[in-house]
Amino acid sequence: MNEARTAIEAHWHEVAPPEVVDSARALYAWMPRQRSGALPFVDDPYDARREAHWADAARVADYAAALPVDGSRILDLGPGDGWPSLPLAAALPHTRILGIDPAPLRAEVCRRNGARLGIANAAFAVGDGMALPVRDASIDLVTAAASLEEVQDPEAAFAEIARVLRPGGILRASYQVWRLPVPRFETITLVAGVDSLVYTYAVRTQDPPRERRYVLVLPADGEAARLHAEALVASADARRAYGETLVDAASSLGVPLLERLAPLARRSLVVELRRWTTDWLVEALRAAGFSDVRATVHTGDLARLFARPLIARRDAEALSSHFEAITRALGEAAAQQPGESMVTAVR
Repeated sequence: MNEARTAIEAHWHEVAPPEVVDSARALYAWMPRQRSGALPFVDDPYDARREAHWADAARVADYAAALPVDGSRILDLGPGDGWPSLPLAAALPHTRILGIDPAPLRAEVCRRNGARLGIANAAFAVGDGMALPVRDASIDLVTAAASLEEVQDPEAAFAEIARVLRPGGILRASYQVWRLPVPRFETITLVAGVDSLVYTYAVRTQDPPRERRYVLVLPADGEAARLHAEALVASADARRAYGETLVDAASSLGVPLLERLAPLARRSLVVELRRWTTDWLVEALRAAGFSDVRATVHTGDLARLFARPLIARRDAEALSSHFEAITRALGEAAAQQPGESMVTAVR
């Protein structure tokens, strides 16, 4: 954390000195469910009337199409609540999928979801992307959905992926292109965690490409619950970015709220994550030992563009019987189109 601290950061270090942790312990260990328990396929059956379902189904088809013809062993990094591991396992019943997540809670949620859905060819384990508990050259396909950027040392993770893939094996991953609309902006989020409430402050910078997240873990009752609820109401009409509430040094949801919450906090945490551009990612994967690296369009974006006018015209429901075939075609097509936000790398 060499960059100058914002006013909120400086105050945070004064009133609630944070413990430096990894992304799993700072964020995902406190999350009861991803996407509020509304993951397509995992939580809700596919529905052709919903744009997000077209996007997710096409992405699963994309990952499935990346599996080498003779492949059957898939490693999914950071499966969260079982996505894309579980729908991918359902689409490829001849395969064995291992989902590895650094957060024990996430791995357990994945197991429960897999059991509920009756999926027997997907297993989940706790592990670190920088030291994968997998044998050399034992994997045919590695998938990652916006998870590679969550590791502390991306180059170490790329080297590990190259180690576990067999020659000719494939990495197919989605990622966030770090292109901010301004040099720096700050946000807060207020959510219900596991047996707790959570107040998070984030600062994102374009140069250097970094994201720092500070987390206060609060009791789920008493004064903390009252203040948390009041802040949620106050944030309802505030400006937003990336789905989070924008703040600055003058915001009542920044330093003033922090001062009231800090004495009540059970834990104070901070994680710093590197972010990247497509050019950097492509070169870093090549340096890790991948022979062919290609950035492509994001399959979900392609599927959304296809589905949006159908849904607006109320034509999507009539295509329900063709939903699987169309999303499969979209998924297979996307990997061939140059662009950004997804990458294919051949070992």
